[in-house]
Amino acid sequence: MKDRFSIYWKNVRREKWLLLLCLALAVLSWQGIRKNIGFEVSVSDISVDVDLPEGWAVWEKSVHRANIVFRGSREDIRYLNNDQLRVVIPIAEPTQGNEIHIKLSAKYLRNPTSAKVVRFSPSEIMVKLDQESERMLPVKAALAGSLPEGLEVDRIVCSPASVRVSGARKVLDAMDNIHTEPIELKDRQTSFKESIPIALPQEGRMRVEPDWVSVNFSLAQRSSTQNFDEIPVRVLCVPGENRNILVHPQTVTITIKGQMQRIEQMRKADVFAYVSCTDLTENTGYDLPVVVDLPSGLHVVKTEPAAVHVDIGN
Repeated sequence: MKDRFSIYWKNVRREKWLLLLCLALAVLSWQGIRKNIGFEVSVSDISVDVDLPEGWAVWEKSVHRANIVFRGSREDIRYLNNDQLRVVIPIAEPTQGNEIHIKLSAKYLRNPTSAKVVRFSPSEIMVKLDQESERMLPVKAALAGSLPEGLEVDRIVCSPASVRVSGARKVLDAMDNIHTEPIELKDRQTSFKESIPIALPQEGRMRVEPDWVSVNFSLAQRSSTQNFDEIPVRVLCVPGENRNILVHPQTVTITIKGQMQRIEQMRKADVFAYVSCTDLTENTGYDLPVVVDLPSGLHVVKTEPAAVHVDIGN
């Protein structure tokens, strides 16, 4: 045994430079391999879709976006982004209502680069399927932000008012309407019109026709409502009237609506309430409506009471 070891050691000493050269080449080769395939990068927010036969739609889906860690050369990973990557899971034989659990893997990934998949997060997706259905749903505008002080939305009109939505029957049955993408109200000063896409729900593979609508916004000065109590009821008579006219009750409460600034500037003296007796010729009792005169831009919401009793006598 000792002789064999001695022979081996003599060979090593004789070929030591060759061995050192091989070791150096191995280290350089490993460094080159690491340089080419040793980079890792995580790409987030990659869409996860389910490919189904005609007539089927996704009812529930546990994963809408996934994060994937890739490994590859610098050139392979430098151009990776979630715009060019997409996970598509084909289901050739769907079943209605049952939970289907699928392990996410590289075979479902549409990847135009040579980068290799290290892992998915989450690693699994749960899908429920249903028969596809179709409904006409009214469109509602989704709002974001607030209008400048003193303005409010007076009217919103979507055109078309309804769109045709196709998707899983269970999802459509639970929907009363469909919304647009949010429309920003900040810094709007006047009424405006905007074209905006429909916001598709996360559930399922939905289709909308048309998928854009036109939304008209009518803006108005912010209004306010205020009660004015104990407004006297005056009597409007013909010139030279000398009969005795009594009004009961003698005051009313009037609710007025208008621009907030105008309402805040209103005083009781600006509200004129009266009953007209110009056409009353007989001396008797009457129930007459209360008429209210207001400055322009304001209107009466309610008069309480709306009518008063008038007694006319000599």
